[in-house]
Amino acid sequence: MIGAGTNAEGAAAEGSNPNAAPSTSKLTIEREKKRIAIRSANLQVWQDGPKALKGPLDSNMKKNTAFIKRIRQTLGAETKDQLIKDATSLNLDKYIEEIVQAIPEGLSKCNTSKDCIAAAESLGSLHARFATSLFAQPLSTMLASQLVMPSRVTLQAMSADQREKEEQTRVQKQRIMFKAAAELAITELIRQEKGKSKADPQDDPEYPGQEWLFTMLKDLLVNDREHSNVPILISLLKSLGSTLIGSQNGQDNVTEMMSKVNLAESDSVVKNETQAKFRKLFETYFSTLGKRIVKEHSRLQEQDKRNHEAYIRSGEIFEDRQQNYEKMAKTFERMHEWGKTLSDLLGVPLPPLSTDAKSVPSNSLAVNLDSRSTLVERDDGEFVSGKSKWEDEETRRFYEELVDLQEMVPPALLQQGQPKAKTGDGKAEADPQNANGKDGEKSAVASPQLNAKSIQDDKDAEKSKGFEENVAEGLAAGPAAQLNAFLASLTEMSNRTMIDSAAVDFAFLNNKIARKRLVKQVLAIPRNRSDLIPYYARLVATLNKYMPDVGAGVIEGLDEEFRFLQRKKNVDMAETRAKNTRFLGELVKFEVTPIITIFHAFKVCLDDFNGPNIENIATLLETCGRYLLRNEETSERMRSSLELLRRKKAAQNLDARQLVLLDNAYYQCNPPEREAVATKKRTPMESYINHLIYDVLARRKEDRVLKQLRKMNWKDEVTLETLHNVFTRSWRIKFSNLHLLAVVLYDLQTYHFDFVVHVIDTVCEQIRVGMETNIFKDNQRRVATIKYLGELYNYRLINTDIVFEQLWSLASFGHPQGRPLPGQISPIDAPDDYFRIRLVCTLLDVCGMCFDRGELRERLDDYLLMFNIYILSKEQPLPMDIDFMLSDTMDTLRPDFVLKRNFEEAAVAVDAMLQRQQAAAAAAAAEEAQPANVAGKADAVAGEVDEDEDDVSSVSSSSSEESEEDAPRHVSKDDASTDSESSSDEDGFEDEEQAEEDAEANAHVRRERSAIDEEAEDEFERELAKMMAESNTAQGSNSNNKRGLFDIGIPFIKRTAANQNADNPSTAASRPAGSPEIIAQDGIAPEQHMRFSLLSKRGNKQHTQDVHVPIDAALAVHSRAAEQKQLAERQQLKKLVLGMETREQAEDRSTLEASLAKKGFRVRQQQQQGRE
Repeated sequence: MIGAGTNAEGAAAEGSNPNAAPSTSKLTIEREKKRIAIRSANLQVWQDGPKALKGPLDSNMKKNTAFIKRIRQTLGAETKDQLIKDATSLNLDKYIEEIVQAIPEGLSKCNTSKDCIAAAESLGSLHARFATSLFAQPLSTMLASQLVMPSRVTLQAMSADQREKEEQTRVQKQRIMFKAAAELAITELIRQEKGKSKADPQDDPEYPGQEWLFTMLKDLLVNDREHSNVPILISLLKSLGSTLIGSQNGQDNVTEMMSKVNLAESDSVVKNETQAKFRKLFETYFSTLGKRIVKEHSRLQEQDKRNHEAYIRSGEIFEDRQQNYEKMAKTFERMHEWGKTLSDLLGVPLPPLSTDAKSVPSNSLAVNLDSRSTLVERDDGEFVSGKSKWEDEETRRFYEELVDLQEMVPPALLQQGQPKAKTGDGKAEADPQNANGKDGEKSAVASPQLNAKSIQDDKDAEKSKGFEENVAEGLAAGPAAQLNAFLASLTEMSNRTMIDSAAVDFAFLNNKIARKRLVKQVLAIPRNRSDLIPYYARLVATLNKYMPDVGAGVIEGLDEEFRFLQRKKNVDMAETRAKNTRFLGELVKFEVTPIITIFHAFKVCLDDFNGPNIENIATLLETCGRYLLRNEETSERMRSSLELLRRKKAAQNLDARQLVLLDNAYYQCNPPEREAVATKKRTPMESYINHLIYDVLARRKEDRVLKQLRKMNWKDEVTLETLHNVFTRSWRIKFSNLHLLAVVLYDLQTYHFDFVVHVIDTVCEQIRVGMETNIFKDNQRRVATIKYLGELYNYRLINTDIVFEQLWSLASFGHPQGRPLPGQISPIDAPDDYFRIRLVCTLLDVCGMCFDRGELRERLDDYLLMFNIYILSKEQPLPMDIDFMLSDTMDTLRPDFVLKRNFEEAAVAVDAMLQRQQAAAAAAAAEEAQPANVAGKADAVAGEVDEDEDDVSSVSSSSSEESEEDAPRHVSKDDASTDSESSSDEDGFEDEEQAEEDAEANAHVRRERSAIDEEAEDEFERELAKMMAESNTAQGSNSNNKRGLFDIGIPFIKRTAANQNADNPSTAASRPAGSPEIIAQDGIAPEQHMRFSLLSKRGNKQHTQDVHVPIDAALAVHSRAAEQKQLAERQQLKKLVLGMETREQAEDRSTLEASLAKKGFRVRQQQQQGRE
C-alpha cells in the first residue's frame, strides 16, 4: 500500500478506485515533505540547541494550566495551531515536567496519521524552546517505558482471565501510542542516546530516532511468543508501511516518488538500508506467525477428527471437548486473519495450510466403524504385556513428544546454536538451516529489495551481511541478570510444562556464554534431587536439536564424572554415582547419549563386577534397560550384556542385598512374559448404563439421567441386574456425587417401588457384611456405603429406625451382650481398630442434623452415651485423624455434649439411660395390656368431645407426616436450582412426553391404592356387620336394661361425672376430661395414690372397677407427665396466638403510619388524627 494513513484520506488510498491513486500519491508526497521539514528543524535543535524567543512571555498561571490541560486532552490536528501559538507565547519553564508527563496521554488520542503529524509539529515547537536534556530526552525515556511489554513474572502471577484482559488493554493502548511515537522518532524529536545503538555499536547512526524506533519494535516483537502484538504491527504498517519498509508488490515506494519530484534520496525520510532492517525484522516476526498458524490449523484438524470419532462412538460430544474445539477455532481464525493482513502489508505470501487426507471432517459420515484405535491396541498388546519400550502412554509422550523451539522462537535466535557451514571458495556463507540439511527452501526473511541492490556492490553486500549477523545477535542477547534468574529457577522446574517453558525462555537468552553456563548448571544438580534428573534431561534434549553443543557438553561432563568415580571406587559416593548413572540413562531415552557411551559404561561395570559397580549396573538397568532391550538397534547387544550379567552373578558369591538389587533391576528391565489383563466384556446396554451413572450424572443433569433410565426395559432381567449393581455399588461413583445417586433413586420410587426397596435392602446388607468381615481393603467402600445410606435418609427413602439401627449396630455388633468393654477382644472389632468410629462420624455428618428436636434428639442423645462407651473401649489415646474427625462431628451436632474420659462415669450414664428406656417400655406395654380408658372426674360429654378433637388432630398430624414423608428432608440450594435449570432446558415435546408418562404412573398408583382401599373397606363392613349382629343379640336378651349411646363404652365415666357435677360443678368443669384423679378415701393419703377406672366385660355385661396406683409408679408418672405436657402445649399455643394478634396489630399500625407519613400526615400516640 502507498497510503500512510488510516483516516478518510488513507481509506480512499486503500480503495479499489484507480482515480484515487494520483491524489493519494500527492498526499503521501506532501506528508513526506512535511516530515522532512520537521526532521530538519529537530536535528537543528539537537545540534545547536534551542533558540531564545524575542519579546516578553506570558506567565499567567491560568493560561499555563489551560495549555497543559489542552495537551492532555489531545495533540491532534484540531488543537495544533493553538498549541504552537501558546508554545511561543507562554512562559513554560516551570512546567516542563508536567508537560512531559501530559504528552503520552495526549498522544493516546491521536488515532489518524493526520493527528500524528500534527502532534509532531506541536511537540516540535516545544522542542525548539527547551533544551534536549529537559524535554526531548525525558520524553524519549517516558515513551520507551510505556511501549515495552510487561515482565513475564508479573503476567505469570495473574490468573488466566486477568492476564488476557491485561494483554487486551495493553495492546489497545500501545497500538495507538506506537503510531504517534513512530512519527516522533522518524522526525528525530525523540531518539536513542549516543553510543547505545544495538544495530551499529561502533559509530553513532545518522538518524538516532529511527534506531530508537527499531530497538523498541525489536524488543516488542522478539519477546512475543503468543503473537499478541500482531495488531500493533498491523496498525503501524497501515500508517507508516511505505515509509518504513519501502515498496511491495511492484508498487513505487516513497523514495521513488520523492525522486520524481526532484528530491535527492538523501533527503528521504527513511533510507534504503534502514528500510531493509525494518523489513527483515517484520518478515522474521511474520515467519514465526506463519508457523503458528500452520500449527494451530493442524491442531484444529486433529481436534475435529477426535470430536468426530467421539461422536460416532458415544453419540454426543461432551461439553468440555466442544468448548476446547471452539476455543481453538477462535484462536486459529484470529491468527489467520492477522496473517492475511500482514501478508498483504509485507508482500510476503502466507504459508499454505495443508489438508490432512486422513483427517475426517466434522460433516463427513465416511467412518470405518470396524477400525480400532491404535492407542487401545498399543495399551493392550504392548504396554501391558511388556513389549513396548515404555511403561505406558504418558511415559512415551514424555520422552518422545518434545517442544519444537522453531515454532515458538524466531529462527534468528536458534541459528547461533547451530554450526555454520564452512566455505573454501570465498562465497557467501550458506543459510544455517540449509547447512543442517533440514530443507533447501529459500529463507522467508530474505528481502528482495536488499538483494537487488546489495549484489551490485561487494562493500554493500559485506555491510548487509554484517548487519544481519548483528540483528541475530541482538535478537538472542539478554541481560546477565535474566540468565542468572533463569539458572537459579531451574531447581523449581518439577513438571513437564514448567521445563518446556524453561526451554523456550532459554532460547530467547541463547548465546555461547549462556549455553556454557547452562551446561555447568545442569551438571551441578544436587545429589539429593534425583527427581529433577528426568526434567533436566528433557530440557537438554529439547535444546539439543538446535544447540548441539549443549547436549555434547552435558554428555562430556557426565562421562568425565563417570571415569572419575571409577577411579574413586573405595570412596563412599553412592548418591553421586546414582545421580551420574541415572542422568546417563535418562539421556539415552531422549537419544542424546550416544549408544557407544552407554555400552562402554556397561562394559566397565561388568569387567569390574563388585562393590559400587553392582549398584551402577542396577541403576542403569532400572533407568534405560527396558528401552535398550526393546529398541531394534540395541536389542541384540543388550541381550548379550544381560546374559553376561547373569553369568557373573551366578559365578560370584554376592550378599543378599546385592542379589535382590540385581534381580529387581533385571525383572524391571526384562519382565517375564505374560498376557495382557483381560478386560471385562460388557454389553452395550451395560456400558451405556455405566456411562449414565458414572460419567453423565452431575448437577443439572439428574432429570436427563432419570429420563434415560426410565426408557430402559425394566422387565429384562439383565438390564434390571445392571441397574441394581450401579445403584448399590456406591463406591464406584464420585464421593461428591453420592447425593445425586440418591436423588435419582428417590425419583424412581414412584415408578419402580420394588426395585428401590431391593436397593435399600442391599445397602443395609453391605454394611452388615462389612462389619462381619472387617477387611481392610474394603474400608473405602464401607465409607462410601455408609454415606450413601445417610443420603438415602436425607431424601426420605428410609426411616429413622433404620439409621439408628445401623448406628447401634456399629457400636455394639461383635461384642458380648452388645456391650463393648475396655480390654475386651473381639475377633471382628479389635481394640486398636478405630474404623467404626469413622463410619459413625461419616453417617452423623450426613444426616445427623435431622436429629435436632423432639424425640429424635432424645434418641440421638441416648445413642451418644453408648457411643461414648464404645470410644472408651478402644485403646487410648485415639489417633489424631480420628480424634479430629470425632471433635468436628460433635461440635456440629452437639456443641454442649462433653464426651466422658472415664469409663466408670460413662457406664453409669449408660445404665441410667437403659433403665429409663426400660421403664418407658414397661409403661408402654402396660398401656397396651390394659384396654381401659384412662379417665378422671371430668365431664363425660366434654371428655368425649376432647377425645374426638384429639382423634381429629392425630389424624391431621399423621396425614401431615405422611405428606412430609413424600418430600426430601433437606434439599440444598444447588439441587433446587438444579431442578429449575434442568427442567427449563427441555423442549415442549419432551415435556408432553414426560407429562404423559407421569400421568400413567400416577394412574397406576391410584389404581393400586384404590384396590387396597376396597379390600380394607370390605373387611371393615364384614367386621361391622358381625359386631352389629352381636349387639342385636345382646339387646334382645337384656331389653330391660337398655342404656344410652354414650353409656355403652364408658359407664363409669358418666356415673362419676354425674356425681361430680352434683357435688362440685366448678371442679368438674375445670378438670380435663380423661385425666386421672388423686384420691383420698378408704384411708389412703391423697399424695400417695392415683385412682384409675378399669373397664371389664363379662359376657355381654360391662363392669367398672377402681384401681389405686401408687403415685410413683410408671403408669401414674406417665399419665401425669402427659397431662402436664398437654397443658403446657395449650398454654404455649394460647401464648403464640395472642402474640400473633399483638404483632399483627402493631404491623397494621406501623403500615398506616408509614402511608400517612408519605402523604404528609403525622400520627400522634393514642390519637388517629393527623395534621398537614
